[in-house]
Amino acid sequence: MVKSALRIAHGGCSKVLFWYENSTFFHNSQGHNNIWKNVRLLTTKQFVPPRNPFGIAFDIDGVLLRGREPIGRAPESLARLYKDVKNAELQVPYIFLTNGGGMTESARAAELTRLLGVPIAAQQVLLGHSPFMSLSHRFKSKRVLSVGKGAVDEVLASYGFRKVVKIDEYVEEFDSIDPLESYKPWVKQSKSSRDILMPSSDQKISAVFVCSDPVDWGRDLQVLCDVLRSGGLPGKAESESPQPPLFFAADDLEYQAKFPVTRFGMGAFRLALETLYKEVVGHPLAYHSYGKPKAVVYKLAENSLQHVAKLLNMKHGKPLTSSEKVLSSHLESATVGEVNEEHCALKTIYMIGDNPETDIAGAIGVGRPWFSILVRTGCFREPENHPLYPADKVVEDVYEAIDFIAQNEGIKLS
Repeated sequence: MVKSALRIAHGGCSKVLFWYENSTFFHNSQGHNNIWKNVRLLTTKQFVPPRNPFGIAFDIDGVLLRGREPIGRAPESLARLYKDVKNAELQVPYIFLTNGGGMTESARAAELTRLLGVPIAAQQVLLGHSPFMSLSHRFKSKRVLSVGKGAVDEVLASYGFRKVVKIDEYVEEFDSIDPLESYKPWVKQSKSSRDILMPSSDQKISAVFVCSDPVDWGRDLQVLCDVLRSGGLPGKAESESPQPPLFFAADDLEYQAKFPVTRFGMGAFRLALETLYKEVVGHPLAYHSYGKPKAVVYKLAENSLQHVAKLLNMKHGKPLTSSEKVLSSHLESATVGEVNEEHCALKTIYMIGDNPETDIAGAIGVGRPWFSILVRTGCFREPENHPLYPADKVVEDVYEAIDFIAQNEGIKLS
């Protein structure tokens, strides 16, 4: 067996962990990497914390990336938070807090590592649909519908949902449910014709999860109205069954992509669905939405950042792509060692974002220890602070934000 060590240079709860490892990674039937299978903690060496431990939460789109391209000196900004990037020795704990999604936290961490050039672990990534983890026990054995771009079925499966069907596959169970399908050359015309029958009970949808921005709005709006108005069994206009629960991972009206003008987000899709549903059914759509600026998301982020400060799961400069089950447990409880909570509690959490109505409004709503910093590289481009959701600090870009944080905390960053 190999003896390994991980140094966490965060002053708030800096420590060195030693353990023996054997077959640290293994794959389950779903192909997800699991970690800490055979990890045995030997000892910890506690270091003296500084006066004011702090952490940082970064939005991604419009702050660090525009599309898949880094914005300005974003990679250099993140590298400054490491004492040694090559060896993944972090001196300032940070996480990513985004309303985006469509892939697992592990996959997004690996992607961010490639795009931004620093080692990033799954425990540092909170996506719009990350709170769906807490709902898996409620719908674990029930059939649920996943909606949105990317591998949204894999996302829910990684959270513990056992019966997930992606909307792209669900529409294939019903002839002619999408009346415009023949005009879509990208759709596989592989279904055999059959008489339209009422769906069997095993086709019933118990809940709908919009995990990321839908791609085919026309089809998805039609199918979701069918599912929701029929009690989960498309094929009949009205039903005495209650509307299946509907969950949105975020509610952004717009977001900053590669195009110079902001694009419609999941909130715009929700508005369209809500309007159509009420017009057709005659009563309001019932739904639950997550994502920034919801307070629950900032509390989850605060908890996650505290754990990153205690134990950042990195090794040899490479991110540990933990399974989302492990990520969930890390978000809820400390995993290793005893920690002095009074010393390790972060006194300030800096939220760096580009959208006043989500990033900044959420930080304002939850209050201290959150401190909001608004950048001008995304949705916000105005010379003065936002009138409705004024940030604690307005800067040009993320590099200037890190400069401000270093000065405010009295530390030196490269």
